[in-house]
Amino acid sequence: MTFLLLLATLWFGVPAASQPASAAASAKSWLGREAAIEAHLRAAEVTKLEAIGTGVTRPQRAYLQPAAPVASLVWKPLAPGRRGGHWESYKSEIAAYELDRLLQLHMVPPAVERRIGDDAGAAIMWLEGPRSVKQAGGHVPSGPIWGGAIRRMKMFDNLIGNPDRNAGNILIGAPGELILIDHSRAFLSDTRLEKFERVDAALWEGMKRIGDDDLRRVLEPWIDRPAIDALLERRARMAATIDRLVAAKGRASVIIP
Repeated sequence: MTFLLLLATLWFGVPAASQPASAAASAKSWLGREAAIEAHLRAAEVTKLEAIGTGVTRPQRAYLQPAAPVASLVWKPLAPGRRGGHWESYKSEIAAYELDRLLQLHMVPPAVERRIGDDAGAAIMWLEGPRSVKQAGGHVPSGPIWGGAIRRMKMFDNLIGNPDRNAGNILIGAPGELILIDHSRAFLSDTRLEKFERVDAALWEGMKRIGDDDLRRVLEPWIDRPAIDALLERRARMAATIDRLVAAKGRASVIIP
């Protein structure tokens, strides 16, 4: 294995089709099957809708026929607008997934736009198995194996302006694996950042490398120009913060392989 390929494997993982058997426990069952899953989420027949019972936006679970490659989805028909003092939009769910794919982050499950009955909304892959941090006791896992996932989560939330990360919308997968859900409140025009001290080297390079035109192409179907401009400003502020941290602490203490 070449050095670059080794780095790519360590940073982003490998496609599902080429993963070794030891990786079978991954909860990210969509990897390598995104196109088929997206098509199914858009077009499969909904046979039943039921309340999930969690979440302030009252999402529903929709059961699908046929049941493969995905047996059910999370249904969020949240028209863009303010609810209870918070901006909410189903389109932000889709924007988060599309940006995750552009960054090769692999932490956000597939989400597409579709209609059920008279409503348009986000259809998000339902994941069987992984529990939320809240269900697991309320504490984000700690220790060296979890450090990279936690850094990537914080970086992503800062980039998308997500004020609502909590124990209920972080799912725990295999050791070292976090899955991020519930992004209907993200992509705000607020350009403030949550405090951070370290960043993931590969993800930060990816964030810097993606051009403004690519970001606009991916995001403009889902969020407006002011929200995209705010994302670009947050990225610039992240860069300035990282530069200050590196100057004060040294690169090796701030930008972590």
